[in-house]
Amino acid sequence: MHSINRFISARITEKSLLLDQLNAHILPLLPAASHAHIKAANYANQVLVLLVDSPVWAARLRTQHKTIISSLQKQLNIPINTLQIKFEQPIQPESKPVKHSPVLSADSARLIRQTAEALTDEELKNALLRLSEKSAQ
Repeated sequence: MHSINRFISARITEKSLLLDQLNAHILPLLPAASHAHIKAANYANQVLVLLVDSPVWAARLRTQHKTIISSLQKQLNIPINTLQIKFEQPIQPESKPVKHSPVLSADSARLIRQTAEALTDEELKNALLRLSEKSAQ
């Protein structure tokens, strides 16, 4: 079992190093503005997969795919037949809903107060008077 784990661990490390190398060689081929938006995600069976965080960057990369492939083949001496460009939307942190307190206008407060004064039920009358005091004025 240990030899399998070491083999898997070595393969993962090897793949990770290759992706780091690919990223290091891809970025200088591209405009500086794109560096934060593009990364090598996978290389297998002579297919290089690049992830982008916007369809705009995907379109720009597609126009340069031949240049990227030939440059990487020369620099790293690895066979790349296909360049796949995939769009992956960045993960947004969960935002907490903003709690909006309802606002009672001065006119509404006046109407509630008038209604309360016309009531005979003291409990309801007092509740409406308390409500009318919460106006924004």
